[in-house]
Amino acid sequence: MSKTIMNIYFYPVGNGDSALVIDDKGKHLLVDYNCSKDAKQDKDERIHLEKELNKRLKKNNLDVLMISHAHEDHYNGFSDYFWLNHSKKYQEDGRKKINELWVPDALIWETGIKAEGKILRAEARHRLLEEKKGIKIIGNSDSLKEFINDSGKVLYEKVSHLIFSPGEIINDFSGFDIFIHSPHSWKTEDDENKNNKCIVFQADFKINSSSVAKVIFGGDAESDAWESIYSASINNKNLQRLDFDVFKISHHCSYTALNSEEKGDLITKPLEKVKKIFEEHSLDKCKLIASCKKIPVKSKRNESGPPHYQAAQYYKKVCSDNNGDFEVTMQQSIGKNCRKPISIEISKYGAKLATSTAVVIDASENEKVIRNRTERFG
Repeated sequence: MSKTIMNIYFYPVGNGDSALVIDDKGKHLLVDYNCSKDAKQDKDERIHLEKELNKRLKKNNLDVLMISHAHEDHYNGFSDYFWLNHSKKYQEDGRKKINELWVPDALIWETGIKAEGKILRAEARHRLLEEKKGIKIIGNSDSLKEFINDSGKVLYEKVSHLIFSPGEIINDFSGFDIFIHSPHSWKTEDDENKNNKCIVFQADFKINSSSVAKVIFGGDAESDAWESIYSASINNKNLQRLDFDVFKISHHCSYTALNSEEKGDLITKPLEKVKKIFEEHSLDKCKLIASCKKIPVKSKRNESGPPHYQAAQYYKKVCSDNNGDFEVTMQQSIGKNCRKPISIEISKYGAKLATSTAVVIDASENEKVIRNRTERFG
C-alpha cells in the first residue's frame, strides 16, 4: 500500500503570491516569492516567508524558483533572501541558492520593469546569456529570439534547449509533470499588461504512474488570456490539461480574470470560454484557492480591489456545484504571529485540505460565522 504524500502550501502574503510544492522525493518548487519588510513584523498578519522557507528547506538551496511574471507582488524581497549569481552584492553567507530559476520570456526582453524587478531580470539574463544554465525560460516569443540574437553574447540556437513553449511538458519532478499553458508567443509592446504574459501551468500529480490530482496555477492571467488558453487547448487536443482538483485562481480574486469588461452587481458572469474552464473542467470536491486579502462583504462590493466580492461569488458557486471548497489565504486561522498557510496534501486518495479555519460571511452580511474544518486521510 502506497504511503506517498506530497504537499502544497499556499502562503498568506496579502494581495500577492507564493506557493511551495514538495514532491514525493522531497524536491521543492517555489511558485513566486513575496516577502515585504512589513510582513516580517510580528503584528503583520502576513506570513514571514523567510522564516517559513528556512523551516521547510532543510538544505542551503532551493531546487526551483518560478517567478510567474514581472509584477512586484510575485518577487518582492527575493533579493534579500536568495544567493544571486550575477553580483557579489547578493552572495553573503546564509542566503539560499537557487538551483534553477524559471521565468516568463517577457521578463528577459521587456523594459518596463522597476526596482526589484531589475535585479530579477539581471539574474535571469546572466544565467541565460552568460552561464547558459540554471534557468528555464517559459514562452518563446519573437521578441525573446530577437533579444538573444542582438545581445552579442550568444545566439538563440545555443540556448534554445533552455526555452519552453506552451504545450510542452517539463518532467523535472518525480511526483508530477508540468504542462505549460502560457505565455503564448505574441510580440507585444514593452508596457502592455504583464498579467497576460505570465506563466500558467497544470501540475499532474502521479503515484505509481497513476494520476491522483491535477493542480492549475493561474498566475495573474486575465480573461482574454484564459480564452486564448482554452482555444489553444481545443486546437491542440489538450482539453484534459484544463481539468483540475485544485485551482490557484488568477489575480487575487479579481473580476478581470473572469470577465475583464464587466464586474457585475452581485456576481461576475465569466466570458464563455472562461466559464467552460470552470464549469466543464472542475472535478468533484475541487478546491479554489484565492491568494489575496479578505473578501469584502456585500455592502462594500463596489469598493476598489482586488479582491472583488462579485468574483468570489462566482468561485463559491463553482465550489458549491462540485462539493468543493473556496479558500482565501488571508482568511485562514491565526497562528502565533500570522495567518496559517492553506495546506494541501496529495496522496493516492487525491488532493485534500489539511486543517483549515476560514471565515465565511453569511447572507445577512452582519454575522461572521467561523467554520472549523479538519480533514484527515484514510
